[in-house]
Amino acid sequence: MADCHTIERSRPERGAASAALSSFPAIPSATGQGVTLLVAAERAVYAGWGDGDGTSPHLYRTTDGTTWHPVPGQPTGTHAKVPIHAAYDRHTRALYVTYANAPGPNGQSDGSVHKLATVTGTWTDVTPVKPGGTAPDGGTDAFGYGGVAVDARRPGTVVVSTNNRWAAVDTLYRSTDGGRTWTSLKDSAVFDVSETPYLKWGADEPKFGWWIQALAVDPYDSLHIVYGTGATLYGTHDLRHWAPQIRGLEETSVRQLISPPVGEAHLISGSGDIGVMYHERLTASPSRGMATNPVFGSATGLAQAAGRPAYVVRTGWGDHGNGAYSNDGGRTWAPFKAQPDIAKSAPGPIATNADGSVLLWSFVHWDGTKYAAHRSADNGATWSEVSSFPKGATPVADPADPTLFYAYDTDTGTLYASTDSGRSFTPRATGLPSGDSQFKIAVAPGRSGDLWLSAKWNGLHRSTDGGVTFTKVDSCWASYTVGFGKAADGADYPAIYQMGSTEAITAVYRSDDEAKTWVRINDDAHQWGWTGEAITGDPRIHGRVYLATNGRGIQYGEPL
Repeated sequence: MADCHTIERSRPERGAASAALSSFPAIPSATGQGVTLLVAAERAVYAGWGDGDGTSPHLYRTTDGTTWHPVPGQPTGTHAKVPIHAAYDRHTRALYVTYANAPGPNGQSDGSVHKLATVTGTWTDVTPVKPGGTAPDGGTDAFGYGGVAVDARRPGTVVVSTNNRWAAVDTLYRSTDGGRTWTSLKDSAVFDVSETPYLKWGADEPKFGWWIQALAVDPYDSLHIVYGTGATLYGTHDLRHWAPQIRGLEETSVRQLISPPVGEAHLISGSGDIGVMYHERLTASPSRGMATNPVFGSATGLAQAAGRPAYVVRTGWGDHGNGAYSNDGGRTWAPFKAQPDIAKSAPGPIATNADGSVLLWSFVHWDGTKYAAHRSADNGATWSEVSSFPKGATPVADPADPTLFYAYDTDTGTLYASTDSGRSFTPRATGLPSGDSQFKIAVAPGRSGDLWLSAKWNGLHRSTDGGVTFTKVDSCWASYTVGFGKAADGADYPAIYQMGSTEAITAVYRSDDEAKTWVRINDDAHQWGWTGEAITGDPRIHGRVYLATNGRGIQYGEPL
């Protein structure tokens, strides 16, 4: 597709060139969904259109690759507003289409499954379960339908998925008689997630899944089905036993990284959806799975007391509390005894001072609204508002002096500091780069007041006086995130790692001489998309670096 509103036709040169078809009759609406599916069925091609209103055509067909016409008799109504996916059974010459009242994956509350007999043009409603019943929690069982796949070896065998079915939990329905009767595969499912324990989500058993859109039946093995969820790909070879199919594949959005100076784990991570993890090994999924007590969906903060590394705190989106602490380096956790009221709706980043005696918690709603930070000096039992802290900023603790905290106001380009253990903050340096919430402050380990500001295309800046003055680092012109690791042999300053640009190439770099010179430590074959969220070196192994990605998990590297 050229964009979401046009269809491209490949010329005969085996796809060597293509051109947009101007004859497609559908008209884009303000929602801008455009074409949602393309399926070939014998000599015809069907296209789904996502901008309908429930009454206008949403499924079109061409038999010559040029002219398109609405498919006669297609279903209407909110349950068939948006065609999501389609699959063609060449044995029975039937086209199966899944529908929802919104494109999803969020926001779907109604849906259906319909079958078109392509020879006769007859439509049949074959929806396994109509949305709108009573859910297990007493609410409405609202959901849409998503994935669909046919069995290439068995005529009339089709599998569909529900989508956005939270209370009753999404499932796959399978039919062997063309949709007349269905069986829920969730009801007999047994999962083996021993290689990826986090998929239990802190419970005894994993969920069957959610946001199920990707769905496939092996054309050579009718019992081999694979489906995608918001967390992984599950597969079965007998319709009963399921296991992740993700060796060598990761889709996690990683947000925080800590490499402890002591202890069993060399890495603790915080991610979207799967919370905080304690990595005992770097070559296997953490055996403890997601941090529990409480379980977080997405982590928003992760911090370790520099002078007391056994003490770690975390924050995030949770149903049973939004903050927790650990006294054993992140192996086990306990919730804060109390939390500010705003924590439930806007949990943000957290910091703990060098000796772990003070917590400073910032609050930012997912929509960007910022709130006043709060302070606790009794391990989260009580909290008081810090009105002088710049709202929404990320608190940063000085690693050597427990009375010092820092905060960077990205709205104004001002560095704030506290000299009274976070009770009050005053501005220090002003006129620094502003306007981007992803600008970050990092503090060199073991040194008081040695601050580094990573300001994306505005470069890398350093302060050695606690943020009173900053100097731009000449050796690089762009810096997206910066971190530190063990110093090189003979060096008296920690190794510096950054995702940035020292010349023309944006890459991962290390400096062993306080940013005077840099060496690129990745290559063109290892780039991983967006990598500007977090980076840290290992304080125990020179040259080892951990890199957060947005969709490729955690990457780590060591010198050859």
